[in-house]
Amino acid sequence: MEQFEPGKTISFRLPSDTPLHVSEYLISRKKELGRKFSSEIAPIFVKAVSQKALGNTDSDQITISLPEGLTAEQKEWMNHPNTRALIGQLLYQVVTKPTKAFEFNQTLENKQEEKSAFKANAAIQKFAQKTFLDFDDDD
Repeated sequence: MEQFEPGKTISFRLPSDTPLHVSEYLISRKKELGRKFSSEIAPIFVKAVSQKALGNTDSDQITISLPEGLTAEQKEWMNHPNTRALIGQLLYQVVTKPTKAFEFNQTLENKQEEKSAFKANAAIQKFAQKTFLDFDDDD
């Protein structure tokens, strides 16, 4: 049997059930790249075979296409690990609790701090009530 090694040519047939979007992508890239086509497709092929060989079938992942018309900066932001983590958390919440409002991991301490940050002490409340809320003497 022939050995596969870097630099070796490999040829294979696409299966008859190849999705249309895959064949359209391959056709468009071949037209655009010409002889450089294999240098673009080879890393994709190697990555897919590597994942399969290592048992990483990505069964716990899905691929979602980005909307058209995004700027390079927006695409970069979408690719950031923090953005991906946020999208993952939102998706998890939608799947596990579809009828419940989103929770943004705000602890009880943070909620109490927010409430107390806007609360005036008794002296300020008394001053404000006497000064600004006593409308009886305006007559």
